[in-house]
Amino acid sequence: MDSIDQKIIEMLRVNAREAFSTLGKAVDLSAPAVGKRVKQLEKNGIIEGYSLRLNHDKLGVSVRAYINLKIHQSSTIRTAYNQIKPIKEVERCDRITGEDSLCILGFFKDNKALITFLERISQYGVPNTSIILET
Repeated sequence: MDSIDQKIIEMLRVNAREAFSTLGKAVDLSAPAVGKRVKQLEKNGIIEGYSLRLNHDKLGVSVRAYINLKIHQSSTIRTAYNQIKPIKEVERCDRITGEDSLCILGFFKDNKALITFLERISQYGVPNTSIILET
């Protein structure tokens, strides 16, 4: 990977849908040459995929929260992780070190939806919730 690849990656981080022609102008290459480089970065596993960023406000999401979950002794971290990760309100679910076992980033329609979620996951452990005020 050279400086051109690094510049391409930097630009794709900002806009994963950036046109190869625009990328090419920034790195002094043709669009097909940039396309080959991107395909090679994908083939080598450097670029693993592309994601979608949503405007949660426009989707009616009014509550965003980080929830650290301290797992009960009776349940396993893996079981909790596998059950919580696919819940639609969960943006991220990470296994972490320390007293807490999971760190969850969730987006909720309102406080009632957050409470429902917390009640649902409390079967696995004790949640500690921090509401996001501003991003």
